[in-house]
Amino acid sequence: MDIEGIDAASVRSFVELVLSPVSLAIIADAVDLGLFERLAAGPCATAELAAALDVDADAVRLEVLLELGAGLDLLRREDGLLRLSPMSEDFLTQRSRLRLLGLVDHYRAYLPGAASVGDALRRTQRARRSMWRPGAKREDHERYFAARQAYNESRRRYFSDTAWLLLRAHLGHDLASRRVACDIGSGPGAFACLLRKAFPQLRAIAIDTSFAFDEYRQRSEAMLAEEGVEVELRASNALLDPLPDDVDLITFNRLLSGIPREGAGAWLDRAFDALAPGGVFAAADMFMSGVASHDRHVAAVIGLWMGRDRHVLDTDPPTSPDDDRHQWGWSRPWHAAELEALLRARGFVDTFSSPADPPFTLVGGRKP
Repeated sequence: MDIEGIDAASVRSFVELVLSPVSLAIIADAVDLGLFERLAAGPCATAELAAALDVDADAVRLEVLLELGAGLDLLRREDGLLRLSPMSEDFLTQRSRLRLLGLVDHYRAYLPGAASVGDALRRTQRARRSMWRPGAKREDHERYFAARQAYNESRRRYFSDTAWLLLRAHLGHDLASRRVACDIGSGPGAFACLLRKAFPQLRAIAIDTSFAFDEYRQRSEAMLAEEGVEVELRASNALLDPLPDDVDLITFNRLLSGIPREGAGAWLDRAFDALAPGGVFAAADMFMSGVASHDRHVAAVIGLWMGRDRHVLDTDPPTSPDDDRHQWGWSRPWHAAELEALLRARGFVDTFSSPADPPFTLVGGRKP
């Protein structure tokens, strides 16, 4: 009920702040200072806040954060006291009911590259993405995903704190009637965990190559134990290994956007084959929806992404042949109508698409 009832306009406003380098820098600095956590304990005067944060009450840093934070509606000043805005209460503290601190952590890594977006537009080459389409040997996949482990681990909090955004995208498609759900490319299993919490009748399966690595799997199992939820974690390569059968919901969340057009058919065929008759395939991802007010956020993410990649490649070029950064580059974003047509070509019927909380769009179809 919390997830379904959250104000969509508030989510959109927050995501817009996170996708702006200026407002994101302000949010990140306030997080680092502990400002939101202190105000989560209750309203207080500036002097009391400064003392709690161990900064001078007249410090320019604090004054800037308070002034600009109020201008961004992150903070409010009422009756001489500072307090969190409803948006900050919902998203920006450890105790927030629908925390998005992981989203802030994820995009703040893009800040150093924000000035490189223009350079990226001129210099970026086409992406290789050879590990995401048929043809590579299993041992090549194994080396590649072993080299990705530090990056995958760094995204754990992002996956966990944004799983509810993905669930909101899927809620309109009769999840309560599903028996077995399989989330492919699941990361730490946060979406499957949340799906099982919201719909306990579901058997939830999370598939990711990273579960083959002991530390990653153990941390994921610890997360599930803390949540008190049972999810089957399978260490499988979804392009090479058998998928579970008799599944009536398969999700590709944040997956297809990284798969090149020449490889997408193989992934969708495997999903189609694994689904039981009447089963649904659905993907929540950074797709162009065809709605301009939504797609500007997708474009912003891609631009920031390109700037980050250009900055990293220039300042820390890869040296190992298995480094994921050799795969980086421009890959034209998927459009919802294009994906619907591809799904129909692979045998799906009753295809659908709709913009969700930015930057996500939901696309899917049913197996006859």
